[in-house]
Amino acid sequence: MMFGTGTRTVFPVVCLCLAAVASSYDFDANDFAIEVIDYNEGTGAGIFNEPNSALGRPSLETGGWNYPDMELVVPVYQPWLADQLVCIGNGGDLTVRFGHRVANDENNPYRIDFIIFGNAFLMVGGGKYWDFGNPENTMVSGEVAGEPGIVSVSQDGVNWCSFDSVGGPRADTFAPTTGYEWDSVNDVWGQELDPTRPIDPNLRASDLAGWTVAEVIEAYDGSAGGTGFDIGVLGLDWIQYVRIEDDPNSGVTTEIDAIADVSCCGDYRHPYPVGDINRDCRVDMKDLSLLGKYWLDCTWDCP
Repeated sequence: MMFGTGTRTVFPVVCLCLAAVASSYDFDANDFAIEVIDYNEGTGAGIFNEPNSALGRPSLETGGWNYPDMELVVPVYQPWLADQLVCIGNGGDLTVRFGHRVANDENNPYRIDFIIFGNAFLMVGGGKYWDFGNPENTMVSGEVAGEPGIVSVSQDGVNWCSFDSVGGPRADTFAPTTGYEWDSVNDVWGQELDPTRPIDPNLRASDLAGWTVAEVIEAYDGSAGGTGFDIGVLGLDWIQYVRIEDDPNSGVTTEIDAIADVSCCGDYRHPYPVGDINRDCRVDMKDLSLLGKYWLDCTWDCP
C-alpha cells in the first residue's frame, strides 16, 4: 500500500516469514476435525473404540510405564491411552468433518493442506529403551513402526477421492508426533510445537538413522509432526470431510489421534494482508507494479 507524504513516498512493507520463524502454537479448536460423521468399528479395536478421540488436537503427553504417571509425547514414545486414540480395526473406517473448508492453499508450507496424527513411532537404536530423560541420550534406528490406513477426502461427504489412487500417503505413518521442542542449551523442554505446521515431506525415517531424539525434534523445524496430505494432487480446491479406512491387506489396525488443517497466511483465520494484490502474503513492490499496471482498469480481477 502506498501513501503520499508531500514530496516523499513511503512504502510500508509487510514481510511474513512463513517458514523461518517458529513460534509457540496458538490453540484454536477449529484447526482440527470437529465432528465424527461415521465410525464402523473393525475387529481388533478393543477398548480403543471411542471415535471422538480423533477430534481436537493431538496429545501432548500420555501414560508412562508406571501409569497413571504421565510422560511427554516424543517421536519414540507415542499416545497409547484409550481416551487419546480411536482404532479403525480390521475392516473398519472413520469419517470426520472440519468446521470449515480446508483449502488447497499454495501458500501452505510444502503445499501440505492437512495433517493426520496417529501413534506410529520411531524405533530406538542401539538396543536401548527411551528412558524419559534427556532426548540427547537416546538414538533412533531410522525405522518407523506404523499401521498405515487408507485416506480419502470429500467436499460433501458423498463423493470421495482416495490418496491411494495417487500412491499415498497413508495415515498413522511417518512422522511421529512430538509435543514440545528441546532446549539443548539449558537441557529442558521448551515451547509447544505447532500441530498445524507440516514437516518437510522430503524428510524420511531412514534419514534419521543414528540421530538422537533431540536432533529428530530439531529436524521437525517447529512442527509437531504427523503425516501431511496435499489435496491438490487429487485435483481438488478444497475439502471438508476426511475418511480413514483399514487396508484389508495390511494385517494392522490403524489408530488416529487428531486431524489438523495446516495454518498459513490466506487461510480461513489468517486473511491476506491489506494491499496484498498478488496473494503471496507480502505487501511489496510486486503489488505496487500490479496496481500501476491495471490502474483504472475496470475489467481486471484481482488474482
